[in-house]
Order: sequence, then C-alpha cells, then structure tokens
Amino acid sequence: MANILINYGVPRQGFDDVLTGHTLHIPAPGCMFNEDELAGILPTADAVVACTAFPASMVEAAPNLKLICAYGAGYDSIDVAAATRAGVMVCNIPDTVTDATAEVAIAHMLGLARRMPFFDKAVRQPEQRLFRMGENMGTTLKGATLGIVGMGRIGGKVADFGRLMGMKVLYHSRSPKPDRDALGDVRVALPELMSQADFVSLHCPSTPETRGLIGREMLSLMKPTAYLINTARGPVIDQPALVDALRSHSIAGAGLDVFPDEPHVSPDLCALDNVILTPHIGSNTAGTRYQMAAEASRQILRVLAGEKPENWING
Repeated sequence: MANILINYGVPRQGFDDVLTGHTLHIPAPGCMFNEDELAGILPTADAVVACTAFPASMVEAAPNLKLICAYGAGYDSIDVAAATRAGVMVCNIPDTVTDATAEVAIAHMLGLARRMPFFDKAVRQPEQRLFRMGENMGTTLKGATLGIVGMGRIGGKVADFGRLMGMKVLYHSRSPKPDRDALGDVRVALPELMSQADFVSLHCPSTPETRGLIGREMLSLMKPTAYLINTARGPVIDQPALVDALRSHSIAGAGLDVFPDEPHVSPDLCALDNVILTPHIGSNTAGTRYQMAAEASRQILRVLAGEKPENWING
C-alpha cells in the first residue's frame, strides 16, 4: 500500500476509483495542507499529484518519492531539476485537458466577436433600445484569420474548431507541423502572425523563453480590430503592455483565462470593458476533472508497478 499526496483539494472521485487500497492524502475541497501537515506526509509519500507548486524543498522532504505527476498539461510549477537530482520521475497528463481548454479559448473568441459581455450587461438595464438591427454590431468568425501561437494538442484543437467555422489558420511554433500543414494551416514567423491574424490564441508553455513573449512590440503589430486570447499561462503576456493596448484601443479586446500572479487579477484589467476575464477555468468541468484524477492515478500505478510513466518529462 502506497502513500499518495494530492496537494490541493480537487475533486477526488477519480483518485478513489483507481487508487483503491492505497492511502490518499488530499485536503478539503479548495484547500491546501499547511506546513505542519505537509511535514507529516512528505517523508513517507511514494507519489505526488502536483495541483499547485511543488518546489525543491518539498522534493527534498520526500526521500521515498518515486513520481510527481502534474495535474494537467503544465508543469512549470514543479521544480523538475530538483526532482531529477533526487531521481524522482516527473510526468504530466496533457491529453485529459485538451478538449476542455480548447472550448474555453473558443468561448472567449466567440464572446469577444459577438460582444456578449456588453449585450448581457445592456439587456439587464431598464429602457434600453437594443433590439434594433444594424447597431452595436459584432464580427463573424467565418472568413477571419486565426493565429495559433504554440501548435500543440490544445492549439491544434482550437485550429480545428476555427477551420470548422470557416477561418483561415496561421500558426507559429518552434518546429514545423507536417500534419497541420497537410490540413492547410500555414506556419509563419510570430511578427507575421501578429500582424495578419484577426484572433490570436496563445497555447505555448510558460518557460524562460516565452515569458513576456507577447509584449509591446508584438502587440503593436496587431490590427486595431484584432483580439488576443490567452488560455495558456499568464506570464506569456507582458500584462502592463496589454493593459495599455486595451486602454488605447490599439487592439479591439482580449479574453484571458490565465494571469501572471494567480489568483490575483490586476485591478487595471478589471476596470476595462473590452476584456473578458475568467478564473483559469480551462479544464474546470466535472468530466474533465474526473479524467484528470483517473489518469494521474493510472500513471502512479504504472510507476508503483515498476514501469515508466507516459509523458515522462525528465526521462
């Protein structure tokens, strides 16, 4: 019987269903263990599901640890170098979050294009003359150009959605994607993508290379009618530069599901009416959360059985 730490109070049904017979340490829903509680769990932990930060200090406090499994696709909050030094495997479960996160990116895109927040607010006000044709018009996605920054699993799914709605797809990635090229997607340099796209959707990981990738220079290339969507990681955007672009209407708007300093959201963003803000809900559906817990559990069972995890990051 193994000791397994889940370091945030996420829905546990998938863990319970797959890890039968093992000891699960999981805090109350929406909560985290305090330092004293972690000090009592980590020394005997065999595996960890990292839903929040797992720094070097926690790795060093867990001498029996065999696996750290990121709860989702992103693993930037795990100290992978420390885990590698300690001989601890690190994996993630990216396939579980692809569809749900892509849906949120498309929801932001549609909400911005059709001015959903404006109309929702306006229709609740008394004596509003809104039901008149040809006023307060939005834009359609058909015929628009969609720019994907980071053509991985989620970026590809968003591109597929866009193509179904009649959009032309440009993408920027570190390497060519022959499967995407075969579908008609076009790989371009980032400046070209930023200047041509009507909707720019970000799907790259948070790394030192991508921090501030979308800064003042890239934002200045965007059309004044273009929209920026970020369901990837907050630090990919230079937030002060984005606030300035939104305030000056040098871009039409933005849809943000992630922020540089979560759970803090900048009051400057909250004061703007041309941005849609959601609290990192990309994977937040009941079905997705179950799949995430179940898949993380399956990776733990693989390692406990002496096998290697799938999506082994530091192998």
